Amino acid sequence: MNHVLQRTLRSTLGSAILLSAVAAVAMLYTSGGGASRSSLVSEMLANFILVLGIQVFIGNTGVLSFGHMAFAQIASYATAVVAIPLALKAKSLPDIPFGLESVHFGPIGATIVAVIVTVTIGALLGVAVCRANGLAPTMITLALLFVVEQLVKNWKELTRGAGGLSGIPIIKGNGWLYLGAFIALVVAAFFQEMRIGRFSIATREDELAAPALGIRIFTSRYAAWVVSIALTALGGSLRAQSLGSVNPKQFTLDAGILILVMLVVGGMRTVSGAVLGTVLITAGNELFRQLGDPQQLDIERFPDLFLGVALLLAMLLRPEGLLASRDLMGWLRRKMYRPAVAASIAPTVGTRPLTATDVEVHFGGFVALDGAGLTVRPGEVVGLIGPNGAGKTTLFNVITGLVDETAGSVRLGDVDLSTENPVGVARAGLARTFQNLRLFPTLSVRENVALTSLVAARHRAHRVRPDVDLLLAEAGLTDWADREAGTLDYGNQRRLELIRAAALAPEFLLLDEPTSGMSDTESLAMVDSVRAVAALIGAGVLVIDHDLGFITRISDHIVVLNEGRVLAEGSPEQVRANPAVAEAYLGSQA
Repeated sequence: MNHVLQRTLRSTLGSAILLSAVAAVAMLYTSGGGASRSSLVSEMLANFILVLGIQVFIGNTGVLSFGHMAFAQIASYATAVVAIPLALKAKSLPDIPFGLESVHFGPIGATIVAVIVTVTIGALLGVAVCRANGLAPTMITLALLFVVEQLVKNWKELTRGAGGLSGIPIIKGNGWLYLGAFIALVVAAFFQEMRIGRFSIATREDELAAPALGIRIFTSRYAAWVVSIALTALGGSLRAQSLGSVNPKQFTLDAGILILVMLVVGGMRTVSGAVLGTVLITAGNELFRQLGDPQQLDIERFPDLFLGVALLLAMLLRPEGLLASRDLMGWLRRKMYRPAVAASIAPTVGTRPLTATDVEVHFGGFVALDGAGLTVRPGEVVGLIGPNGAGKTTLFNVITGLVDETAGSVRLGDVDLSTENPVGVARAGLARTFQNLRLFPTLSVRENVALTSLVAARHRAHRVRPDVDLLLAEAGLTDWADREAGTLDYGNQRRLELIRAAALAPEFLLLDEPTSGMSDTESLAMVDSVRAVAALIGAGVLVIDHDLGFITRISDHIVVLNEGRVLAEGSPEQVRANPAVAEAYLGSQA
């Protein structure tokens, strides 16, 4: 079955099941009450869409946003401005700008206009959000919330100020809200199935490893942002049309925190978590509202206490949410997975050597590298050794684009990699591992490898790409393919990191201390693993390690660094016999 069709089927089927469950609970609840219960279901469905909207961004990228309610507010007001009947608009907004006094749309048209306007504004602002790092994106979104709130309150010609707008034609029943919820479910689920959505998840898992595997952080996060804003706009528009009015009090920071608590309590990484959190917090919020009434316990703002306690308990007891990584969509993905029939194609060894020439790196007044260099020929295994502080990792990071050289060059054949960032280096044909494990821990073992294979399919299509299941079998990880990568033992995590890099179909594998923390027996096994995987993809290998037994067994050629310069190089036997190496690296008594 076509992959796109499979993803569409899974997303649609999973969404239908989840929404059917929500509808069943809602019908059971409304069957024993009046209009107030129906109104609560309407509120839940509108919140449902908003929660799914922020899940697409926060859940998939790991970037916290407080500002999505600003875009729900923009969409609500955009809906009101074009949906209010012309006669009523002339009375309530006599000085409305942009020729909007004669513009009128029905429910569908108003919703479409609201989504387009909001996405346009959000797409422009999203450039700043998605380019920022650390805490900055969160603070930018918080600032957006306050800016939009003040614009709405003070641009009275367009919004009527703090009093808000009324007279929006009310959509009867909850049919439109259920349709909107279904659309939001399908979009959110399908986004996680798409290439760009899976890349977003990779950036959430590790911001350093993802670029080293050829994944652009900005591109994937920006896609998640735009889709997220579109769903948030849909929720804001339908909410305005279900209430018949809009005012700034509906979109305060408190309202945004309510939506965020729904996501966090259920589990922000999954669509199922967003659904569960929305239902539970809506029900709990309503229960505590009723208990806080003067006729009951007479406690002011009792629902706020409930939200605070719910969030506190979630953070203390289930910081990953009630469902954590458990998801109906993921379960369907595993059940519907069928291994591809891999064609037996012999790997092609590259023809371009990897060379680093006269590399210098200065950190302030400290010289980390002083004219260092090396050459790795196609299909060759080169070991890079030296005492602590010799500059091994710095040279490694220069080659892979993590550190800018002060002078010198890095080339792959005729291609100059000196100015490339880690993404460009990876896509050019160099794949690396890290001294400290950098897996995508909450993703499955198979998904770790499959993500890199997706990059290879787009940017390394000229190379023979090994099948994901073939790589898993080579590493002995087939039986653990559906386990979260972070639950594997240390040795298997190291092997997983190796085949994840190999899935990029690189010309060279760059391995940073692959036996760090391993026993002698595991180190010996890693020699066979590295050579087997390199042969499987036709790649050369550059490897750093402090385990001399490992280096001498695996290497065809060894380069020794000392104080930022090449001290010696040659075959393992030549390096062992070199007295300068014995003095600098092994010690004078060696």
